[in-house]
Amino acid sequence: MIVLLVGCAMAASTAAAQRVSLRIAPPEGDTLRMQMNQRFDVQSGESADVISGEMRVWTHAIVMHRLRGFTDLVSVTDSVRVFPEGSTLTPLREAQRALEGRTVRLRVDDNGGIMVGSGPDAPFGVGTAMPSMLPEQPVSVGESWTRDLSIPLSATGSSTASVRTRFRLDSLTNHGAVAYISFRGAVTHDHAQDGGGTTGRTTGTLAGSMEVDRRLMWITDSEMTVNVISNVQPVGRPAVHSRIRITQSLRALVGN
Repeated sequence: MIVLLVGCAMAASTAAAQRVSLRIAPPEGDTLRMQMNQRFDVQSGESADVISGEMRVWTHAIVMHRLRGFTDLVSVTDSVRVFPEGSTLTPLREAQRALEGRTVRLRVDDNGGIMVGSGPDAPFGVGTAMPSMLPEQPVSVGESWTRDLSIPLSATGSSTASVRTRFRLDSLTNHGAVAYISFRGAVTHDHAQDGGGTTGRTTGTLAGSMEVDRRLMWITDSEMTVNVISNVQPVGRPAVHSRIRITQSLRALVGN
């Protein structure tokens, strides 16, 4: 029994010390089908009423080229739905119209950073970009790294905050094939950066998790929750005090 316990402890120690590379590098010709859910819950002023709305987006991306350090894909938005049907969150409807039927080119680097090309001949980096999330070097279970994430503070993405975020490799399963990662950060945004004369600050927290399939070389599942308190003074309008909760999930539709 003692020998068995010692052997189990040694095996667990070896697994924890194992260093693995976390990369985004799907092979050419693959089709990646994804579903993104994004929900906004907004409470304004002293009112106890909460205005809620949710958008669900289905996409598929075809891997066109795999080159050293990055992958080029073409992503197509297949469907966008907004709930409830009569949502009073007008920005969700605006986002729906902007996304439906859209085709964009994506360049994804090995660490998960994304650059967007708006058209077939447009250079990458002109459109929206998402910073890298994965570590540049191999990591072991329990090890952490930091990245600067960009998160939406509105349904249309017109206001975003840069969040210094700490990531941690929590565990490896299935002989190291799937990596489970958690992350958290503090949100601080000065709305003077948004332009138009608006002032004020938004502060809060971010927390989430994601799964990296090391065989598919793709993020197959992620969840993120953002809770913020916003005090904004628009030009020529009354000040706006609100509490906002944003929940977002992104899942690969494997086998569909």
